[in-house]
Amino acid sequence: MFSCSLASAAIKKPVARYSVLVNNDLRHADENFIANRLESPFNKELSDKVTARLTPFVEYRYSLRRHKRERVSLGAQAGLELAGFFYAAEELRQVWRSEPVYDRGIIKNTNMTEALSIIKLSFPLIPRKDIKGYISGEYTYDFRAGRGTRIESIAGMLIPVGKSWEANAAWRHRDRIHADDCDTLEAGVTYIF
Repeated sequence: MFSCSLASAAIKKPVARYSVLVNNDLRHADENFIANRLESPFNKELSDKVTARLTPFVEYRYSLRRHKRERVSLGAQAGLELAGFFYAAEELRQVWRSEPVYDRGIIKNTNMTEALSIIKLSFPLIPRKDIKGYISGEYTYDFRAGRGTRIESIAGMLIPVGKSWEANAAWRHRDRIHADDCDTLEAGVTYIF
């Protein structure tokens, strides 16, 4: 028999995270955006070195050039973290968008389902300050199109700011499998509550 009290005792108390990210595309200024993401990760320690994570989320992107909503995503990410430095995850999301994609055409009022595969390695950059570096690879599959659409390589760092804040700075190379590539610089801040 399933018990909600047993389930909540086995899973660490979830926190909520609200992030704001500015994405500056170095090749295509028309693709710069601000993203707002609200998520609530549920963590379960499977052993002293393995943690399972389930993270439901909602994300809203606003185009800085076109001054309009460009993308709204709703979904969940399931992943495993090993020894605090390796993370592998699969994300399934429903997306409503009008962003420039597929040979830089504009898709209006499109909704679709995507899957995102993530592999991430984290390491201490400045251990005494808890500043971490990371490298990550992401692969996006579009179920509507029936094919992969993006492969992304990311390098960045996370900087804790007090107990409830975190800053992020990153470089991202986005390989659009059937269209042109781009490089972006990202900067963001996350409030943890």
